[in-house]
Amino acid sequence: MKLIGILKSNFNFSSLLIVILSILSLDAFSHQRSESYSKWILEEDSLSSSIKASFTIRLSNLDKLEGPLYEEWEKRVSENIISSFSVNENCLIVGDPRLDISRAEDIFRVSWLLSCPSGLEEIKTNIFFDKDPTHSHIARYAYSEDDSFEKLFTSQMRVWKIAEPNQDQESSINSKLIDYIFLGIKHISSGYDHLAFLFGLLLLNPKIKKLIVVITGFTLGHSLTLSLAVLDLVRPVNLFIEALIGFSIALLGIEFLVRQNKNKRYFVNGISLFLAFLFFAYIFIFQGKNILGFFGIFLFTFCYLNLLTNKNVRFFSLFIACAFGLIHGFGFGGFLFEVGFSEEKLLKALVGFNLGVEVGQILAVSIFFILLSWINKLNFNYRDLINPFFAISLVSLGLYWFVYRII
Repeated sequence: MKLIGILKSNFNFSSLLIVILSILSLDAFSHQRSESYSKWILEEDSLSSSIKASFTIRLSNLDKLEGPLYEEWEKRVSENIISSFSVNENCLIVGDPRLDISRAEDIFRVSWLLSCPSGLEEIKTNIFFDKDPTHSHIARYAYSEDDSFEKLFTSQMRVWKIAEPNQDQESSINSKLIDYIFLGIKHISSGYDHLAFLFGLLLLNPKIKKLIVVITGFTLGHSLTLSLAVLDLVRPVNLFIEALIGFSIALLGIEFLVRQNKNKRYFVNGISLFLAFLFFAYIFIFQGKNILGFFGIFLFTFCYLNLLTNKNVRFFSLFIACAFGLIHGFGFGGFLFEVGFSEEKLLKALVGFNLGVEVGQILAVSIFFILLSWINKLNFNYRDLINPFFAISLVSLGLYWFVYRII
């Protein structure tokens, strides 16, 4: 009996596979891309010059890079971060660093003051690169209220020789549109959750024409919220957005299983009851934290699953891709917002980064499409055997990421 027949007739079997794969995914996909930001502000007077430095990273990323953050971890971590940066030799740290930690906003920030008689000439950093080779760091140096430079640090580029303000900055890496495009491509290629979502879209839409439509919808959605987030017009809760990205992946896998099930109503009712149980369990355990957000998730999912049982719904895939794109765009946007680009450079950064994301998406979808096309040429019908496993894997990974990021 083929696997798809089992899935169609046995809801419990699918649920068991989802639980097993969720457990297996704990080690296989616990790593996610990590990003950090620093600002270096020059302050001068007639007697001296100093640099106000600050470093920002998401607490969720810090927890993965430094391991579990136990009691009295703040001093140890802040000292490690500050010591990972080195500047010109005549710069000395003045006073004690200041910490700003917000679990609600998922932010860890450490600030310190440097006395630099000759200003800032270079920055070297090994920040987290040895622990995570895919880590990205953007530094911003502001030498006046209106003028600043930005630099992308990676494991391959750890030194920034800062040019004088009157020198041509077009030779600097941050001044080229291509560097922001590269940053967008890197953001996609190291974001396993976004890659999993793209794979889910392809799984649901194997035909080229329909795939182009849903990818376009996803692009429109994330381009809108990416712009809103970077322009600081909307400030979502980072932790909740990251959790929603995981949930959107799980929903794509669930949609595939529902569409393949002859008794759709039975399948949808079972999933709805399970989600209702999780919703009330969360209220009881976490005492109503993010309650409105979770109620919105439950209501959206209930309507979403019930719409799947209606064969007459038009443009459903396009609408859902746009809706999920809105969520993923906030995930993209937070990366650029923290840098604090000047208005002059913001458009260049936004356009370049968005183009890079699109290039990364096209490359990823092309690779996935070639892979599935190759599997399709095998002697057995892969859609009846392999695709259900792919769908269940998406549900497992999505639920794991959702739970891991929300607790």
